[in-house]
Amino acid sequence: MSPSLDAALLQQLEQHALALPGVVLDIKWGGVRVLQIEGKMFATFHDGGVAFKVDADDFLALCDLPGVTPAPYLARARWIKLHTLQSFSVAQVEARLAAARLIVLSRLSKATRAQYGL
Repeated sequence: MSPSLDAALLQQLEQHALALPGVVLDIKWGGVRVLQIEGKMFATFHDGGVAFKVDADDFLALCDLPGVTPAPYLARARWIKLHTLQSFSVAQVEARLAAARLIVLSRLSKATRAQYGL
């Protein structure tokens, strides 16, 4: 049996992401916990899982891993949802959340990126 994403682990992952510069939490759509940078979503916590943006080149390969599916409503924007930790360690999920933030940040204006040292 693979490690589940229980409430304590989801909270740990959320707190890790919230510690990244510029990240804020918003509650949307009847209780979905949404992490944003400069008003742009990069991760959500809902229904016992975490969803986040991934690089377009990695999307299909990641979706083939156990415990990973395309994120509902966001798959066309290259988001995945983790239901378990079958394919990733906690540290790897934390790194992927940080990478999701950077993917979204990289698409913002040059001035905004400069505020974050990019």
